[in-house]
Amino acid sequence: MRFRTSPSPAASEMKDRTNEDLQREYDLITRERDGGHNQLSAINTQNDIARELERRDR
Repeated sequence: MRFRTSPSPAASEMKDRTNEDLQREYDLITRERDGGHNQLSAINTQNDIARELERRDR
C-alpha cells in the first residue's frame, strides 16, 4: 500500500473556502461513499478536507 506524503492539488484551494463549504463537501462525499462509490480520489479529498478543518480548529 502506498501512502501519500503531500496533500492533493485541491488542498491549496481549500484555504479560500469557508468551514461550512468544506463541511458540506465532506458530508456529500460521505453520502456518496455510503452509496457504494469509493473512488480513491474522493477518499483522498475527504481526508484533505478533514485535515484542513482540523488545522483551522487549532
